[in-house]
Amino acid sequence: MPAGFPWGMPPGFMPDIPAPTFASMPASSPVLAMPPFVVHTIPRVDDTIYHSEPSEGPDVNEKMEAMNDQFLELRKELKTLRGKDLFGKSAAELCLVPGVKISVKFKVPDFEKYKGNTCPLAHLVMYARKMSTQTDNDQLLIHYFQDSLSGAALRWYMSLDSANIRSFNDLGKAFGHVPEG
Repeated sequence: MPAGFPWGMPPGFMPDIPAPTFASMPASSPVLAMPPFVVHTIPRVDDTIYHSEPSEGPDVNEKMEAMNDQFLELRKELKTLRGKDLFGKSAAELCLVPGVKISVKFKVPDFEKYKGNTCPLAHLVMYARKMSTQTDNDQLLIHYFQDSLSGAALRWYMSLDSANIRSFNDLGKAFGHVPEG
């Protein structure tokens, strides 16, 4: 091999080896295919379409007058019901102590609720001690006693008649005979 040829080959020498062939790769599809958008449209109708029978007829006005009369009658009944005799009694008659005077400065203490399953006398003592600043005001004592009751005891209190409860002592005597619930 002559010395002027690098690696033993003349410059620009190309061997007669056929060029490599590449196998064609299948075309890859995208991982996420997006379907084309579908737009639904409803044709616009200028006139509103009502699916009912026509209201015109020979007796439509008579029906309307009858319905108007019924409406006015119901309105009158509702007005009567909203009056003072909604439950057959006025608000003053529903109160166990009507006309109770409560001072603006008076704050009702938090009471442990009596449910009817403990000693009623112990509950009365607890109530009287918490209301010790008002022991001379029977009306206030009777009025707020309901705030210390719950369950069957509260239902008992709500059933009391104001004619039978004139003082806190009357309430205490009645409370001693509360049926257990």
